[in-house]
Amino acid sequence: MPLDASTTASRIKERLDRMDKKSASALCEELILFLYGSDEEFPSAEGEKILQYLRNKRMFTQMQRVADVLIQTGRATFTIQRQYAQSLIDQGNYTAALAVLDQLIAETGEADHKDAKAAKENMESRGLLGRIYKQLFVNTGNDNVRKADFIRQAIDAYQAVYNAAPETALWHGINVVALVQRAKSNGIKDPVWPNDQELAQSILTLIQQRYDEGEATIWQFATACEACVALQKPEEAMHWLSGYLRMPAADAFEVASMLRQMKEIWRLDMHSEMGQMILPLLQAALLERDGGSFTIETQMLKEQAEMEAHISTAYASIKGKSTTGKQTPQLEKIFGEDSFKTYRWYMTGASRCMAIARIGRDATKGFGTGFLVRGADLHESLGAELLLITNAHVVSNDAAEKALHPDEVVVTFEVLDKDAAELRIAEVLWSSPSSLLDASVLRFDKESLAIIETLTKDIAFYPLAKRLPAIQADMPSEERIYIIGHPAGGTLQLSFQDNLLLDYEDPRIHYRTPTTGGSSGSPVFNQQWELMGLHHAGSEEMPRLHGKPGTYQANEGMWIQAIKNAITL
Repeated sequence: MPLDASTTASRIKERLDRMDKKSASALCEELILFLYGSDEEFPSAEGEKILQYLRNKRMFTQMQRVADVLIQTGRATFTIQRQYAQSLIDQGNYTAALAVLDQLIAETGEADHKDAKAAKENMESRGLLGRIYKQLFVNTGNDNVRKADFIRQAIDAYQAVYNAAPETALWHGINVVALVQRAKSNGIKDPVWPNDQELAQSILTLIQQRYDEGEATIWQFATACEACVALQKPEEAMHWLSGYLRMPAADAFEVASMLRQMKEIWRLDMHSEMGQMILPLLQAALLERDGGSFTIETQMLKEQAEMEAHISTAYASIKGKSTTGKQTPQLEKIFGEDSFKTYRWYMTGASRCMAIARIGRDATKGFGTGFLVRGADLHESLGAELLLITNAHVVSNDAAEKALHPDEVVVTFEVLDKDAAELRIAEVLWSSPSSLLDASVLRFDKESLAIIETLTKDIAFYPLAKRLPAIQADMPSEERIYIIGHPAGGTLQLSFQDNLLLDYEDPRIHYRTPTTGGSSGSPVFNQQWELMGLHHAGSEEMPRLHGKPGTYQANEGMWIQAIKNAITL
């Protein structure tokens, strides 16, 4: 069956742009079958585009499979071979990637010196060697001899490329700066390495000149940001980073790579001014681009959530609303208005993690998730009391639910409570069976409630969404859904991959946000971080809403206003 290459590439891109990863994967499988079964021409340029689209959204397994069949069927180019190596690296297959890169570097090195594409791929491939050795350095534990060997090989790989083309190989050069600084902090030195401060300043000066001339590229914005990190210039780093993240070409792959570099090599965290500015903005950008699975570490969530009160105070001061009289950082001025709004949006999401609980028979393993609400938000008679909501199939008095009984429940707040106190439930205040709203409202015992009130005295509770977002019939939604929970009973995670709102019909909300066992009872938030629903189920064959025929892959939550309206006390 004939297959139009350009149309196939466009269809894959369209699916990825609206985060329909399942359909994009299916199109890739169709392409693989075609390439293996047909000797028809398939332009390599279209193959390169498809691999780039998959890389942008960090779909490395599919990227590897498509690249592999292009190579095996004689449709490979130097670029496709390099993309194949990239897919192997990002799946942790370093030995295989090294073999591919060694061969590619040899082939591109032997190509005609007038072949600009071969020269470019030679440079990129040698940079990927540095990327492998850099990651091996990060991955290696306490074997200092091996760590030193890996970081030396990484520096040598990057430096060789930079020295050969210092005007163009700037990302190679900034990796030399980062790794030399990291090596020195680990007590590893070498007299042949350049002065990292001088090199960082020369790279920054060159990019500034190109910016002034209107010639700076998107990648040079990112490189300039790193140079400012090296030179301890946080405000300048933010200016370059904000410009970088405003560019459409900075997709999920690029943002995730930069975030990894900042955390693993520069070792930024929320205890430094640089980390407080850069890390949340990069994580917010990654959330917006929906590039792939991404777990925000619990410790970082704790630090970011604790910072929210400080940021709110600073923001109030910026807007002239502070009553403390204290001088605070001019964050909005430093970030730029758009970036500061993104930063605030992300920090609001981090603060939502404070009120999320793991529910189990003990504190070591979760059975489900729950979240705090103010009583009056559910029913006016409940006043200021703090209550816990979860699914009826997680906690219930009804034996038919096969749920935990309230007197055996242990509740812990991983982010909110550093001491991880084991809290207890006094009673199920109200419940709706899993066949209806699948919701239980739980009351803490007096001792646990006192602990909760102390822990939450400085946090802001999320508002309940008053309405569901408008979606057009039979049109792909652009509305995103965010779930915070304890998948598989483990550590707290913010779920954002493939998180489109699909449809809703009171009281049910359908979305593609992925969840696993243990996420039952998680809060469902809209893009404004308002509480939208209670997650309760997912299926590969979820019946469609509004009487539409057929099924689809979806998760299901219950509309919070439907739960509120059903509560009778």
